[in-house]
Amino acid sequence: MNDDWSAPTRAENNALRAQIDSMLEMFASEKSALLGMQARATELVSVWSEDGLVRASGNIAGVSEVHIEPDAFKRSTPESLGRSVTEALGELARQTARTQEEALSPISAAMPDLSDLVPGAPSIKELMAQLAPPAPPKPEPVAEAPRGLVDDEDDEDGYFRNRNYLR
Repeated sequence: MNDDWSAPTRAENNALRAQIDSMLEMFASEKSALLGMQARATELVSVWSEDGLVRASGNIAGVSEVHIEPDAFKRSTPESLGRSVTEALGELARQTARTQEEALSPISAAMPDLSDLVPGAPSIKELMAQLAPPAPPKPEPVAEAPRGLVDDEDDEDGYFRNRNYLR
C-alpha cells in the first residue's frame, strides 16, 4: 500500500528548509546586534573634574581607575580635592548610565511589556523605572584653594614640612 498522501513533497521540504534557513539568519543577525549593543554598553568612559585635577574611568560594571594629577596637592586642599574626586565619580556614574541606556534602548523599545501581553497585568517597565535608583546629585562646585596654600615652588619637602596635617 502506498501512502503518497502523507509523505512530504520535495517542494514542501524545500519550503521548510528555506524557512529554517531564514530563521537561522535572523537569529544570527539579532545575536550580532545584541553583542554590538553589549559592547557599546560596556565601553570605557573617562571624565575629568571641572578643576582638571581628577580623572575617573570605568563602565557600567564599575570604576576602573581614578587618576589624580601629580600637582593636585599643591593646587588644592584635601577638602576641595575630595570634592573633585566625588564630582568626577558622580559624572562617571551619570555618563555610564547614559551610555548603557542609549545602547540598550533599541531592545527596550522593541520588547513588549507584560501589560501588552496580558490585559490588566502590571507594567514591568513602569515597575523597573520605579525601582531604578535616582541619579546621584551633582556635587557643589569646587572652591579654589586659598592663596596661602598654593606653593609655586617645586620644593615638595618644604610644602609638606611647613604644614601640620596631624592637627
